[in-house]
Amino acid sequence: MSFLLPIVCLIITIGRIHGQQYVIKQDFYASYQYNSYSVFTNDERQIIYRIETQYSLSYAATIKSILPLDDFIIVARIDAFLGSGRIFTFRILNSQLGRWIDGRIYQRNIFIYVMELRNFQQIIIEVSPPLTPEISSLDIVRFRDGRISNKIYADYVQRTPWLSVYDLRLFSNEYPIELYLVGFSIVQRRI
Repeated sequence: MSFLLPIVCLIITIGRIHGQQYVIKQDFYASYQYNSYSVFTNDERQIIYRIETQYSLSYAATIKSILPLDDFIIVARIDAFLGSGRIFTFRILNSQLGRWIDGRIYQRNIFIYVMELRNFQQIIIEVSPPLTPEISSLDIVRFRDGRISNKIYADYVQRTPWLSVYDLRLFSNEYPIELYLVGFSIVQRRI
């Protein structure tokens, strides 16, 4: 009987990790907010985050956690190095730890972005090249460990080439969702 408890705990933990799925939808264009998105629960009934981008001399974005009564908390901020369209700094509020995580993202090439965290951790963001001309506009993006190539933290896939709707799946709870939303907003800014 005592050997069942660890198995039950393992099943609950795996279910919790693999059950984290979200839907990201692009908002209608506003003159000052290009590529702004809303993040929903998997059933698309509740909005939980907003990604708001601004373009002026450089790229900037804010990720807001949506609270009841039209309130919000800023949980991430992204800025481009002045004059650079390939290097970005970010700051994420990790609510579990109660502190801010600082980092930067740089674009290595057209398909690879590298996310560096303060504690020397690297997350590689891989944009998959199109498999066929018919699906050339579909985005398939993976977030993987910078040292262990087969360890995937999360991914997102565009549902159809005609709509900017994405399915975000988390495979690990090692990092907060805000980290993947930062990566998402940097990759999607190119479109």
